[in-house]
Amino acid sequence: MNTNNLLWVLGHKIRLLDTHESYGMIEVTSPPQVPGPPPHFHKSENEFFFIIQGMLDVMANGEWQKYSAGSFVELPSNTTHTFINNTEQDVVWVTGWRPKGFECFFRDSGIPMQESQAQEKSVADQIVQNVLKNVERYGMYLAA
Repeated sequence: MNTNNLLWVLGHKIRLLDTHESYGMIEVTSPPQVPGPPPHFHKSENEFFFIIQGMLDVMANGEWQKYSAGSFVELPSNTTHTFINNTEQDVVWVTGWRPKGFECFFRDSGIPMQESQAQEKSVADQIVQNVLKNVERYGMYLAA
């Protein structure tokens, strides 16, 4: 496995995946009790979540649902969403979007896994504030 593709982003382990030029995709490992980003939406991208292992709580347009391994969640553009792992075990899932481009957010915001204390650094106040200030450049819009 190429360790250059492994990052910590906002407390989640991210593996960047090579994809076709028309869509982007990553594998996410969400540790227990680690929330996702603030509720947000994408104006141009359709996104999906496919749960591989565990159970992920997903909020879409204000409604929370639990999704277990094998579940597929479709998030059309302009759907306000976020997620959290409310369990005591890691949740492994894949997320992807079309058109491609949002993967740059993870590459630019991530802390390389091989860096000392990478997970802790990924949730440091300076990193979080930088993410919040710059998310719109990646097509991620925080919900009001």
